[in-house]
Amino acid sequence: MKRPKPLELHLLEIYEEALRQRNWAVAEHLLCAIEACAPTDAPLSETVTKAYGVLAAEAQKPRCCGTGTKRR
Repeated sequence: MKRPKPLELHLLEIYEEALRQRNWAVAEHLLCAIEACAPTDAPLSETVTKAYGVLAAEAQKPRCCGTGTKRR
């Protein structure tokens, strides 16, 4: 039988989708939930590190200014 994913990995997947959709309020709540799942004895869990990495990567992507062209 396949082992279920930990809750924090499910949250990370949904967090990534919220960022792709630019749904900042949902992404913020999901990041808080991911951080709450992290072990208290570690400074940053692997999942929390991934979540911040996804956020940083999303921030680097060019954005459309509403006219159908990308900003440069």
